Parts: sequence; C-alpha cells; structure tokens
Amino acid sequence: MTEAKSKASVSKKGESNIQSLATNQLVELLRMRRSIRHMTGERIPDEDLELILDAARYAPSPENMQMWRYVIIREDEEMKRIIADISQEAARYVFGNYPYEATQGRLWYMPDASRPGTYEEMRDGSLFRYPEKADAVIVCCASESWHDSPAMYSNELCGSVVVAMGVFSMWLVAHSMGYACAYQAVPFADKRHVEFICDKLGIPRTWTPLAAFCIGVPEKARMLGPSRWPLEGSFYVERWGNPYTRLAFRIKRKTKPKH
Repeated sequence: MTEAKSKASVSKKGESNIQSLATNQLVELLRMRRSIRHMTGERIPDEDLELILDAARYAPSPENMQMWRYVIIREDEEMKRIIADISQEAARYVFGNYPYEATQGRLWYMPDASRPGTYEEMRDGSLFRYPEKADAVIVCCASESWHDSPAMYSNELCGSVVVAMGVFSMWLVAHSMGYACAYQAVPFADKRHVEFICDKLGIPRTWTPLAAFCIGVPEKARMLGPSRWPLEGSFYVERWGNPYTRLAFRIKRKTKPKH
C-alpha cells in the first residue's frame, strides 16, 4: 500500500469514527430528553435562546412553505400568568374527574411516595402552571391558508406536523444545553381560549395557535422516565399486525451443508 493510500485509509477510518460518535451522541440525546416542568424563572443567555430558536427553521415542510410562526413571550410576565391560568383551568377540567387508579399504569416508574403528590398536581392543575416560571414561552402557530400553493394543506395533516417538528428541533438543542423544556396544548383545546389568546397577542385569524413550548432553567434534574414500548409494540412489517422483530431476537436460519 502506498503512503498516499495509507493516509487516505486512516483518514476515512477517522471520519467513520467521528460519524459513529456523533450518531451515538444524537441517539443518547433522544433517549435522555424529558419534559421538565419545574423551572426557576431565571433568565437564560440571549445567545443561547437564539441558537435554540434557530433550530426550528430547519424543520421540513411541504414544498418548503414553512407554514409556521412563533410568538416569543419573554418580558410579558402578565401574559405568562394568563397562559398559566388557562393551562391550570383546562388541566383541572381534563384530569379533575379522573380516579387515582386511572393513571397508575402511566406512573408506575415513579417511587410510591411520589405518586400521590404528582397526581394531586395533575388533578388540581398546578403541574401545568409552569409557563409562568419559564424564561421563554413560545406560542406555536400554523396556517392552512397562508401559502402560495393552490392546494390545501390542512393543519390536521401538515401545519401541526411541521410545527411539531420545529418544536422538537428546538427541544433537542435546548436539552443538549441543559435547559428545561415542556410542551403543552391544553391552553388551546378550547376555542374560546384560542380566541382570547389570539386577541391578546394580535395573532391574525389566518394563523392558529396550537401549543405553548416553554424553555427555562430547570429547578432540579429530572428523574429518568418510563421506558418506551419495544419496536415490536409500535412497528409492523409490510402489513398491519405483523410485528417487527429486533435483530437481537431474530433466529438465524441454518444453511444446509453443501455436498
């Protein structure tokens, strides 16, 4: 092997190792991301926030129409409290009538001593007041009509999807920087709340607010949450009902020896 080829081989191997490391870091970031709802109210550096916001621009959208708009609420503490009030009211309505036993399957991963308190915060809605302690509350909006395409792209199929991908891009960047993030749609479940928020923020009716994405300084580290369903529980192969089998559990067929 010539010296040039040797150097090229080493270079490619180094690039491969770097790529593998980057992939592993990304996978770890995805697995460790959590919703952190308890924030301190502290301000995060402007340059950090701008880096987080910029990540949303790179989300995909049909025909690159980018049918998303984000209203950043940072200085208006009154608006944060209004969104927190609406969130608590909506959450109390949603969870207030649930029997305690209804959520045990979802809270199994929590220590026994922590479950009653957490469930009580869900029932009285106080768990969802975190927008008032976030540094930035981002109201995420989508549109079915603001674009130059003659085709209709409904929020149900497109707008909400591209906004969600933009939010997740911001979430991963913020998580990598050690910030707390949480996403909630309960303030926008009631059309009356939507109208009220649109009036307060000056959002035109061609745009629909879908959720509030909150970013702030975590009050404390979040405990690891529950594991997700295995691939077999969420993916089918070729046809519905034919579960995907992970590589580790596939039985290799023994090849017959050739005579």
